[in-house]
Amino acid sequence: MRGFDGLPAGGGAAAGRPGAEPSGIDVLLAGPPGVRVAENGDRRTPGGAPSQWRAGGRGLLALLRRDLTERRGLRLSFLLDLLFGLLNLLVFLFVSRVLTPVPAGGLERAASYFDFVAVGIVFLLVLQAATLQVVARVVTEQRDGTLELLAAQPVPAWSVGLGLAGYPFAFALVRAALYLAVLAGFFGLHVGHADWPGVAVMLALTALCTLPFCVLLMGIGVAVGYGDPAARLLVVALSFLSGTYFPPSVLPHVLHPVCAVLPTRIALDGLRHALGGGGWRGAAAVLAGITAVLLPLSAWIFDRALWLGRRRGVLTRD
Repeated sequence: MRGFDGLPAGGGAAAGRPGAEPSGIDVLLAGPPGVRVAENGDRRTPGGAPSQWRAGGRGLLALLRRDLTERRGLRLSFLLDLLFGLLNLLVFLFVSRVLTPVPAGGLERAASYFDFVAVGIVFLLVLQAATLQVVARVVTEQRDGTLELLAAQPVPAWSVGLGLAGYPFAFALVRAALYLAVLAGFFGLHVGHADWPGVAVMLALTALCTLPFCVLLMGIGVAVGYGDPAARLLVVALSFLSGTYFPPSVLPHVLHPVCAVLPTRIALDGLRHALGGGGWRGAAAVLAGITAVLLPLSAWIFDRALWLGRRRGVLTRD
């Protein structure tokens, strides 16, 4: 295990400078008083559940502060990511001009195929953040040795998982909002009847409903070590079945029941309806219920994955 001085973004650095203010990760490593970690990895807090939630909140905020500090100067990377996405959208804009129109009912209230696929690509950004980027983040933590340090701290496992996923999700939501603004202002996306509060709610719920998939994949990556291939397969499958590039109605009938119950399909339909001025509240209520069930389940799986990784000695990988 690496020492605290090996942590990125000032991990343990404040301890070596008299009078220096501790960074977010220093606060996390210090831990609240009276908390111990049992040999089997369980966190025990004399204060009970409220203290567990306070410790988890402190850990979550510390990880977010660390990631924001590390990436504060990555403006060029952000601009290049934005440019890459806009070039993809530009390709679909020209492709949509040579496609044969289909009945409007087959495009989920979208005025054209470009309106349909543009919203799908914005949705795909959030989905990729929930899978590829977060899994890559966990792999980096394992290689740097910081995941083993984080897993040993007196904070609940859910705060570690959500803390690692927090920055990629926030970054993806900012990018999605910028894409929608550019699409409406320069690419001709029809938003004349858009319900903008509904769009904001659906974007947030889209991120929340994909978060359980992210936490589950992080657990697979920690315990088994094949999180990246699993994440890539999941992105392809969900984008294919959720209607990112084409309406799910064109798929074989045997797949229609599967598509109908996918949270990502419900999220994407709700986002398109909100942009088209249709009803989105039903989709929002369903997504909120699904998230309330799946997120605690995925957090428990991640906790068991950390425990298994600790037992197998694979929290740090070469």
